Formats: sequence, C-alpha cells, structure tokens
Amino acid sequence: MVLYTIYPQEVVFQVDEPHNYITVNIDNRVFVMEIINGQAQIVRLISPDPHDYLNPNWQPGTKLGFTIPGK
Repeated sequence: MVLYTIYPQEVVFQVDEPHNYITVNIDNRVFVMEIINGQAQIVRLISPDPHDYLNPNWQPGTKLGFTIPGK
C-alpha cells in the first residue's frame, strides 16, 4: 500500500514516543532538528530555494557541528 500525504509520518501513524525537536532559522532556511546526546541532527528542511534540498549538508540525518548545552 502506498500512502501519499502532506502530513509527516508521525502524525499519520500516531507515534507515542516523545521527540526532542527544536526549530532553528539559519540563513533563511528553517530546520527542524532533534537533539540527540546534546548534538543537533536535521530532521526536516523548510526552504523556498529548491537548491537547498540538493545540498548534501542539509539532508535529514546530518549532524550539525554545534552542541546544545544542557540537552
């Protein structure tokens, strides 16, 4: 079965485990990031520029080079 939807997987399948997501705006790009062991990992990119989605540095799963203190 193939499901085509604009909603994220977490909404469609009702995942009950909590996530530690933050939203960060960097250079007119909005990133939804998950904090894992004090490091930020990209979950989703929201950008008006289509070239941003082709940049391997902004792909989901990429860990960014900064840490979040206390997380």
